[in-house]
Amino acid sequence: MKQAIFLMLLIAAAGVGSFQSPFWGVLLYYFFAVLRPQYLWEWSLPADVRWSLMAAGVAFFSVMLFAPRIMLRARLNKIAWLTLAFTLVMGLSVLTAHDPDVAQEWAVEFVKIVAMMMLATLVIEHIWQINAMGLMMLLALGYGAYEINYNYFINGRLDIFHVGFGGLDNNGAGLMIAMGVPFAYVFGVTSRRLWMRAASWGLGLFMLHAVLMSYSRGAMLATIVGAVWLLYHHRPRWQAGLIALTLCLCISVLAGKEIRERFFSAQSYEDDNSAQSRFDSWGAAWKIAIDHPILGVGVRNSALYSERYGADRHGRTIHSQFLQIAADSGLIAMTMYIALLLICFHAFGRSRGLCRAQLDATPATGPPDDARRGLILTEHLALGCQTSLLIFAFGGLFLSLEVFELPWLLIMLAGVFPAAVEAACKQMRERVETKPEPETAQPRPRRAKRRRLTPPLPRRGLA
Repeated sequence: MKQAIFLMLLIAAAGVGSFQSPFWGVLLYYFFAVLRPQYLWEWSLPADVRWSLMAAGVAFFSVMLFAPRIMLRARLNKIAWLTLAFTLVMGLSVLTAHDPDVAQEWAVEFVKIVAMMMLATLVIEHIWQINAMGLMMLLALGYGAYEINYNYFINGRLDIFHVGFGGLDNNGAGLMIAMGVPFAYVFGVTSRRLWMRAASWGLGLFMLHAVLMSYSRGAMLATIVGAVWLLYHHRPRWQAGLIALTLCLCISVLAGKEIRERFFSAQSYEDDNSAQSRFDSWGAAWKIAIDHPILGVGVRNSALYSERYGADRHGRTIHSQFLQIAADSGLIAMTMYIALLLICFHAFGRSRGLCRAQLDATPATGPPDDARRGLILTEHLALGCQTSLLIFAFGGLFLSLEVFELPWLLIMLAGVFPAAVEAACKQMRERVETKPEPETAQPRPRRAKRRRLTPPLPRRGLA
């Protein structure tokens, strides 16, 4: 019951905040999309309440309140346009699908994701809003990792491996939690107060352990790739080495014998039935894409034909985000999707470069300390979003998650990040230029000696 009360309070607070800014409705929606409370607290929440729909209603209501102002400055960036083009190609593949009912079911979910992306693209324009999104992802994914660890240590249940988490299986849940690790790093490095840093690093450890307990080799490998990328860009170098050493020690303690055996079993993939089934499904997907290169066989229709093209059984999922799109919607859609991820990766890198250039060009005595701290946080957050997207892209080699909301949230942020950073840097430059010069103390002029106008009287000697 307390979980339902908590969600209702959040909806009420976002509804009140929506009269001030439409951002609060968008933040609420994505918080629910990342937290996935309908699966997280399924045992406690009313079964007939659609929490995500309620959050979406608050978001659309707030946008309607500010519709005139939003429409005056409405501009879609190139990432948004490419997302719409990709959605159009997927829509055409739905129309030509071999089984339209299966395709439409998945397409409706994808259209909902894209609609909220476009809405958020028009709403988010300030750096503080992007920073709030980053903090939201840390709290939502960190709490999910806490629940996983609580069930394991207190209740003795390994739910993430046996039943999955958040409506996903163990592989999808492991990758979802792994994408939150970079945000623990961001706030663990940049937070001002010691307790905030400690809390961020603590959530990061919860996430790492949850990824290990998922027994998902793809999620483990993706986490390693993300950690290497973060430490490569960390400064100073000695801190990066210290963090790497601490992570190795923590993982050696957290990873038990079964987890280590599961991870290193990837070396003997020839004898691993799970790995071989993936290779078979990948080969089947590529053959399907070659036979249907333009629009594929329809969204999520490839599972109906995978056995015919060499998969180990009927209904086998492709287990690769990129090959799944190629088989379902054609090679053109796969090319557009890869291009979209690469452009987003570059956009985060460009945003980070803009922040660093502005910090290097601004004297330490220029803007207030809070402004510099905010820009430093934004620089690290751009790196965190870039790393999280890298983790998803690497994990996507082994999983099919085209209606997974978290990566699409990162894609939306990549579209609005550079413009928001440019505006913040421009504002900082203006504050530096208009700041009055500090008054320097002028040396006090020496007082000139007064000259005597008459000669001094002669001294009289003693008689």
